[in-house]
Amino acid sequence: LSGIGPALSKKFAALELETLEDALFYFPIRHEDWRTRIEIAKVQAGMDGTIQGELTALRTRKLWRGGARSITEGRIDDGTAVMPIIWFNQPYLQKTLHLGNHYYVSGRIDRRGEQFQMTNPAFEGVSADPNHQRLVPIYSSVEGLSQRQIRQVIKTAIEFVNLVPDHLPAEMAARLSLQPRAESLRAIHFPSSPDEAHAAVRRLQFDELLVWQLRWLDEIERFRTIGATPYPFSETAIRGFVQQLPFELTPDQRQAAWEIFQELGQPIPMSRLLHGDVGSGKTAVAALAAYNVARQGGQVALLVPTVVLAEQHFRTLSSLFTKTDLTIGLLSGDQARMSNQDSYVSRRELLSRLRSDEVPILIGTHAMLESPPPWSQLGLVVVDEQQRFGVAQRELLIEQCRRQNRPAPHYLSLTATPIPRTLALFLSGELSLSRLRHKPRGRPEVQTSVITDGRATLDPIIETAVANGEQVFYITPLIVESDHFGAHAATTEFNRLRETHGRRRVGMIHGAMPTSDRIAVMDEFRRGEIDILVATTVIEVGIDIPNATVMIIDGADRFGLSQLHQLRGRIGRGQRPGHCYLLSERHDPAVIERLQRVAQTTDGLELAEFDLQQRGAGELYGTRQSGLPDWRIARLDDPELMAMARSIAQELRSQGLERAILMDDEWRAPVGTRHRE
Repeated sequence: LSGIGPALSKKFAALELETLEDALFYFPIRHEDWRTRIEIAKVQAGMDGTIQGELTALRTRKLWRGGARSITEGRIDDGTAVMPIIWFNQPYLQKTLHLGNHYYVSGRIDRRGEQFQMTNPAFEGVSADPNHQRLVPIYSSVEGLSQRQIRQVIKTAIEFVNLVPDHLPAEMAARLSLQPRAESLRAIHFPSSPDEAHAAVRRLQFDELLVWQLRWLDEIERFRTIGATPYPFSETAIRGFVQQLPFELTPDQRQAAWEIFQELGQPIPMSRLLHGDVGSGKTAVAALAAYNVARQGGQVALLVPTVVLAEQHFRTLSSLFTKTDLTIGLLSGDQARMSNQDSYVSRRELLSRLRSDEVPILIGTHAMLESPPPWSQLGLVVVDEQQRFGVAQRELLIEQCRRQNRPAPHYLSLTATPIPRTLALFLSGELSLSRLRHKPRGRPEVQTSVITDGRATLDPIIETAVANGEQVFYITPLIVESDHFGAHAATTEFNRLRETHGRRRVGMIHGAMPTSDRIAVMDEFRRGEIDILVATTVIEVGIDIPNATVMIIDGADRFGLSQLHQLRGRIGRGQRPGHCYLLSERHDPAVIERLQRVAQTTDGLELAEFDLQQRGAGELYGTRQSGLPDWRIARLDDPELMAMARSIAQELRSQGLERAILMDDEWRAPVGTRHRE
């Protein structure tokens, strides 16, 4: 395109924007209403709006936290008052903006101390503004790529929108009151009214839900046609295993295990999702399923998202299977372990034992499916906390089974991610669902408090906990320092805590560290050799340290409610109660209300549904959450649209019309990450 050289092209490529088709499907994260103005004298924290005024001050200076960065500070006067406006890492604005000129600036109003301000607002010169009488799309971007540049590329792409195929029959679209696909693609970027934007979003949400449902139906049918080896339930054998467990199963665990046993005994592959809140005992139920398969000669693969969690599951299952003659294996990179040996073994030895049926249960990361070990009779795959309910993993399994001409393994997926009722309804019929609603008896609840008066107030709490022989998690949203307020980083807090608590042992773990270093740090923390562990969300899933009783989540407003809930599930797993502190420097009433909701409930499902209710369509079109489908525009809070997509998917399949949709990349591809801020 004219005006886009190599440097700018590279910035677009960072957003996965390389063709005009990419641009058409690069949906805005919201629309800002530039049709009405707000007066500075009447603004309130949390308000979204557009201000028209004169730029009366502007300067750019460097920030040296976490590397060379910059901040551009300005002031805008609309005649009723003056308000600060700031931009991070956009030093070119010093030349783009001009003192004395009039601008529209649009964004969210924040309160900083005693004054209001806008951070990283969109802007246009009053004289050159083509958007001031309509809704303006705002896109996720990268440093050095302006909203104006993105909009210009998308305007060019819109000229070719009629070339995009619409595989939904016109009769169906009319019956469902859905506008044509090309019209929707134009209107989602440049709507003339909120109603037009809503209609466009609804059509494109429907398309994504339809594709997802078609893929589910297709994958489940292919999975079931392969057949599976049945592993019948033996009451005597299972009762003997349960009696040697060091804890008593809850009624929910017994019911879930019974449901799993019934499906394992069938010659059709089980495809079941086991949902349980943090600390509800999913691993114990998975262990029962694994025992039932392994004792009958089948092999079991337990796949987890991180090497750290794989090590933990190895220790847990080795303990649970101590009184059996079944060996547990761990495959972690080039290292390997077996539960009947005290030291590490070679990868070659473990795989040799696996091939000869000496290791019936193998634990590893999800990558194990991409380079499968030499299974002799893989009977059950258990996937812990994977993305998108395992569609990708199931596709790999189907292909591997067909290539080797052997039965498909049964499939059990574990998740602590709260599943809203709308999604559970959407999945019903294609995925069996078991729920663990109650935690084991004797496990203390975690008390949660919201802290808004600074980090220093928590230092005595940390000191008291460590003095009592307890351990502390200190969670940050970032690894390195951010320019955004209230978002301190792991490296910064690690240094501060070492200085503040000089007598205490402070450690740090984050995703950028080598795997071996992460494992070593977690082992030290588990052995009690670290008092305070500074961490990012790398510890979000599954980590079990019974002696950790305090968790501080710095910049808690930057996490989703379900993510906060899962993080606090890492503490209070022993005999002592846990205390979680949600630290935020933002004083916006809406932010505090969200955090208080976490403090007031321990029900993950309630939090997930509250989060959905609070999200406005103008703020966030898609839904991206750990363990849930990675949708770019579809949402979980529209059961009517979900039911419609499911019905049409079945109708298309009955008429043999689904293949065109499944073969079209832009209909099929679940692109979610590139549309997030």
